[in-house]
Amino acid sequence: MQNDKEIVEVIKEAYPLEPRKSFVTETQQTLMKSARRMNRRKRIKHLSLAALGFALCVTASSWFLFFDGGAELNRSFSTFFDNEPSAGISAGEPYVYIYHTHNQESFTPEGSSGEVIEEKREAKNISVVGNRLSNLLNEKGINTIHEQKNVSQTLEERGWTFADSYKVSREYFTETLEDHNNIELALDIHRDSRKKDETTLKSGNKQYARIVFIVSSSSSRLEENLELAKLFNEKLERKVPGISRGVFVKSKENLQEQNTYNQDLIDQVLLVNVGGVENTLEEEYRTAKVLAEVIKEYIEKK
Repeated sequence: MQNDKEIVEVIKEAYPLEPRKSFVTETQQTLMKSARRMNRRKRIKHLSLAALGFALCVTASSWFLFFDGGAELNRSFSTFFDNEPSAGISAGEPYVYIYHTHNQESFTPEGSSGEVIEEKREAKNISVVGNRLSNLLNEKGINTIHEQKNVSQTLEERGWTFADSYKVSREYFTETLEDHNNIELALDIHRDSRKKDETTLKSGNKQYARIVFIVSSSSSRLEENLELAKLFNEKLERKVPGISRGVFVKSKENLQEQNTYNQDLIDQVLLVNVGGVENTLEEEYRTAKVLAEVIKEYIEKK
């Protein structure tokens, strides 16, 4: 007759109690999708932990029933906490908002007349630079929103002129802030209309699209925006000397006529010209990589 230990061994072999990996994964994904719909960091954190806790509890139950699961469970918890996001970065909530007020700004082939052109195809205009920057930040653990709404299309639908572009982008920006209260930085990415010799840096055997920061003097947050622009300018110059053309403050005698460039919405807004009309996408992307490194350092420090 079989003893208790032998009976348990037979049950273990006939009916494995360890949950399927697909079951645990699907459960985690379902709960995480629900978490992403919530806008508050605390809710996301609780649901994320609940998803992990549920999976660990199911697995741990079978370990403790038939295996010596204590040691393995300790290792699982240690791995989880060792791999937590660095201080200041929360799972799920976006910290950077990237948008394009002049989303159809495009690039002419190198050596052309440098005429300022517009390109409706997203694969050919400035939005691809914003998309590359967004992807680079996400890869670095900085959750980022890249605005997908089309300013030019909205202008056309409403019968508005190009001069109304900032009214539209302001709507998008405001909506984002209402949904996400953790935005630490907003970037309005443009490209300049100047010639290639002014918008390009050759460093070693590489060429970079040079950056310039524009700050509005009519913004109620002028001091904060200007300080941020100078900080980014310094950080970029330390990484690749000459990559930045500097910080420019735009002003008019009548401040009521000066556009705020949405820089009055939060303290950390930058209008950034990345390269010019004659720069190549390769040069643009190379600069986006350097800018992503600076943003990561800035967000993690905050």
